[in-house]
Amino acid sequence: MTVSTADPGTTTGSALLGDSGSLHRVVEDLAGGVRTIQPVRDALADRELASALSSWNSAPGDPDLFVASLFPEPAQVSHVPFLPKERLLSPREKSAAAEAFARVLESCEFTSGSAVTAFEDAVADLSGMNCAVATGSGTDALVLALRAVGVEPGDEVILPANSFAATENAVFACGAVPVLADVTTPDGNLDPVSVAEHVTPRTVAVLPVHLYGKLADMAGLRAVADRYALRIVEDACQAIGVTGVGRYSDAAALSFNPYKNVGLCGKAGAVVTDSAEIAERCRVAGYHGFEPGRKNVKCEAFGLNARIDNTMAAIGLALLPWTGLRGLRRTYLARRYVEALRPLAEEGVLETPAFAPDHSWHLFPVLVDGGAPARDALRDELALRSRVETDVYYPVLTHRQQTPVRERFFGQARLPRTEWLHDRVLHLPLHAGLSLGEQDRVVEALHAATRPGR
Repeated sequence: MTVSTADPGTTTGSALLGDSGSLHRVVEDLAGGVRTIQPVRDALADRELASALSSWNSAPGDPDLFVASLFPEPAQVSHVPFLPKERLLSPREKSAAAEAFARVLESCEFTSGSAVTAFEDAVADLSGMNCAVATGSGTDALVLALRAVGVEPGDEVILPANSFAATENAVFACGAVPVLADVTTPDGNLDPVSVAEHVTPRTVAVLPVHLYGKLADMAGLRAVADRYALRIVEDACQAIGVTGVGRYSDAAALSFNPYKNVGLCGKAGAVVTDSAEIAERCRVAGYHGFEPGRKNVKCEAFGLNARIDNTMAAIGLALLPWTGLRGLRRTYLARRYVEALRPLAEEGVLETPAFAPDHSWHLFPVLVDGGAPARDALRDELALRSRVETDVYYPVLTHRQQTPVRERFFGQARLPRTEWLHDRVLHLPLHAGLSLGEQDRVVEALHAATRPGR
């Protein structure tokens, strides 16, 4: 194959941005045997992606060989783990993180330093937003963003029930009241119609979650928010790099937890926003209420100790170059799952997510026909007979948690679609270190377990 704009086996155009939409297009090209030769933008988060695509373009060959190079097979293992900790980072990433930590160790700038600002600039660039405020965790980012848009004690914030506890805890941390609305099927994201039904005079904000990395209906939620003069903070902790994050909201919270689709070596997060005012409020509230640029001089009565350490920011700068490449791997694996499981989906045995460009593929969910008993039986079958590990995120919905406030806040919650989805969802292994051989084993196990005798 020759490199030519007239070559039907290539695609050209504007520079690839490294966002989910661009990665989706590259994967579709790979699946079709088409070589993408667009230049990749010159950005920290896309450096390894640019290197990989450049290497392929400089020595074009069988696309399958290029794909195989992206997914090295691990040493022989007896089972397929859901998310092996030893493969959270590649050997090259581990070396880069260690070198970054060594530099911080030499300088002893552990908490404050220049890496924080540089990391924030890189995260803002990655997100396509004007401002980023790096935090100690994704939970800190949620709390700061909610406070920055005006959520105060006694206010109500509408959110889904099928998220990690940090979503509701961030609302509680502001002294506000979480109000649960239902979701749409099959994506499990907050339903704008249900949100509108739960608005009261005390409602101040909406807190959608991009579940498993799939962008929620932000245009629909924005329309509801505008109708009732509400603010929107996106829980985008599973959706770093997704096209459209931040477009319809006041601010978005990200998480760089090691288990996320873009993970560091500890807890870290960020608020991204196009509003300099909101960013400034986050900075003040995130560091003891101090006035930015003035040491230990308060301009607010209260603040948290929630900003990122210079140590983790330095490691973040060292690891961000792999962001686009990790996203490419996840996206390719997701498409491969969808295609390989299509026969089961057509038979109604299970439902796979649509392969869409607004997804980070932080997790790969399937919906199992027959509800929780069938789902749990399938999970046991996969584990016992095929030694394939799966998981259920999250095992207990917010309104089913047995906490002291359950009846007070969630006793009247009616969430039929949320509960229907929750009883059927099963998560398959999908991570940047998953090999094609391991994925094949997962697919074969699913076919064997759901289509016995065929």
